[in-house]
Amino acid sequence: MNKAIFPAFILFAMIGAGCNFARFEKMPSGLEYKIIKGNGDKEIKPGNFMEVSITQYYKDSLLTPASDSIPQIVPVDSTQIPGEYIRIFLKAKSGDSIITRISTDTVAKHNPLPPFAKPHEFFSTRFKIQNIYATQEEAMKASVELRQRAMRSDSIAMEKQKGIDDATLKDYLTKNKINAVRTPEGTYVEVTRQGTGAQVDTGKAVSVLYKGKLLNGKIFDESYDSTGKPTKPYTFVVGKMGAIPGWSDGMVYFKEGGEGKLFIPSGRAYGSRGAGADIKPNTPIMFEVQITKVMSDAEYQKELDQQRKQFEALQKEQQEKMKQQQNNQPKK
Repeated sequence: MNKAIFPAFILFAMIGAGCNFARFEKMPSGLEYKIIKGNGDKEIKPGNFMEVSITQYYKDSLLTPASDSIPQIVPVDSTQIPGEYIRIFLKAKSGDSIITRISTDTVAKHNPLPPFAKPHEFFSTRFKIQNIYATQEEAMKASVELRQRAMRSDSIAMEKQKGIDDATLKDYLTKNKINAVRTPEGTYVEVTRQGTGAQVDTGKAVSVLYKGKLLNGKIFDESYDSTGKPTKPYTFVVGKMGAIPGWSDGMVYFKEGGEGKLFIPSGRAYGSRGAGADIKPNTPIMFEVQITKVMSDAEYQKELDQQRKQFEALQKEQQEKMKQQQNNQPKK
């Protein structure tokens, strides 16, 4: 957690289910809080580091993604945490939970409310203080352990999602009677036209016309205009950054001039974060693709260099024209 993240909790601060009946105390800003005592005995002091898990709510609705509720190491430092929160934390001990809340009416005085928020309701945050570390060395060691734990958890979740996605894609292919080959990475490839040109391979640049679709058929991206006419193909180097991994998985099954479809599991597409409004987290997707050109990496770099030179020449020509127009203007 850092300074940029922490102030958001002032705006998104609810009382979680299962809280005790301790009364809320009110701070000058309108922020309210209460401390639910645990069984720890380590007091929080300035300069300490807290291991804390954080969940945020609006009314009874959880706002925090599950991945964000993993414990984090937070310095008890006024340069990192707003002063009001420092004063609250210094009253707590390890094992305690702190509930903060702020009314939507108070938030609305200073910031626009999210569309779902209504007057006279509360945003709230629950801080569960797992542990207290006196030194930076202790905190750094704990932080490494937390990261390793999170990586193991992510790995387990990814493996589980792989199975879910594979079952979803298999079911889709079976229902639609699509004959597709499964790549070692889990992407399915339907080759409708092999192509007769150069073979696509790792390290080669590929230009592709495409339509990206959800499995329900909704198009979320394409290289065609509103009339269906192709626009500029997308070019990337297979096996390098520049396209989602599922593209590199599937393109090697084609030659230049080839056409087909890629059915891509979420782990080889946009993963647990999704992309935009259409692609939700953990969503398998598909692409209709047409391979228009295959080049070696060296040929691609040469083409990029030519494009750069053409752009620079055009830019220079435009600058010369503007300069000439300014020189031809009558002097006052």
